[in-house]
Amino acid sequence: MAGVELTAEIRVDTARLDALSEGLQAQLRDVVEVAAFSIERRAKSVPPPIDTGATMNSIHVTMSDGGGDYAAARSAAASLRPGVQQFPENIPSDPGGGIAANIGPSTAYAYLLEFGTHNMPARPFMIPSLEAERGPLLAAIEYIFTKAANG
Repeated sequence: MAGVELTAEIRVDTARLDALSEGLQAQLRDVVEVAAFSIERRAKSVPPPIDTGATMNSIHVTMSDGGGDYAAARSAAASLRPGVQQFPENIPSDPGGGIAANIGPSTAYAYLLEFGTHNMPARPFMIPSLEAERGPLLAAIEYIFTKAANG
């Protein structure tokens, strides 16, 4: 019986999964954006040492789809404070993809206010703002995935 083939085909219709994925991405982007602007608002409301108000006024949010550049951010932060650990070592490199919100000041001396110097104590405004939003952000993300999983 040469030339006879026995084959089977399995097809999975992913249309519903694709639609679910698109819906989740849109919801996650909204949640990240709300959290980012909340962090910005909190950081601007922490009473920093105001001289000109330039640092407070320079805090802004930049949203991007496709992920942030964690490696570049880590390198830039490390170059500002050589020998000082800026980020936990256990955070992996950014694999790309995803939704990213970059929140922070653009004045060249903002890190001095946040972390202090040998002559000036730290006056953090970004880290407390980030920490305050961590719980609500994680709860919102959990809600989105739980709602999607249940129906």
